[in-house]
Amino acid sequence: MIVLSQSTRRFLVVLVAVLSIAVSSGGSENLPSDIQVALSSSKALTLIVTVRSRSQERVTLATWRLPWGNRNSMLLAPVNTDGVCVANRYYVEEYPNYNKVSIEPNASISGEIDLKRVIPELGDAVKKTDVHLFWAYRAPEELHIGGWSGGWILIPQQQ
Repeated sequence: MIVLSQSTRRFLVVLVAVLSIAVSSGGSENLPSDIQVALSSSKALTLIVTVRSRSQERVTLATWRLPWGNRNSMLLAPVNTDGVCVANRYYVEEYPNYNKVSIEPNASISGEIDLKRVIPELGDAVKKTDVHLFWAYRAPEELHIGGWSGGWILIPQQQ
């Protein structure tokens, strides 16, 4: 039997609640997701994130509002195969990236999240076990893709 601390249990309950809200309801499964997150095949512990704009007009945003633009733009919760949350400290970004990026109507933009930078403890964790990475992202309203999106990625154990 696994015994979890009260703070870990609370964290997991909140995570499940956020992810259950983030799951889209209804609709066709043939349409591409407006937020796509995948583990990079060429860079270790790096996520490739693609965000689609459903706006009918060109949208210009500060880069920090995109998942890769700020260390805390996307919520990330790494959990090992025993259900224990990998130590995950959120850091305050001193100077958000205020550079602007434009996205054309119905176009997408991609960026990378270096998980070694965002979750320094992850490198040691994946040497011991697979890690389940739960993510959630609240898209800017200007993109017209809804509120929260979320999902799960398996990061296989690494030698």
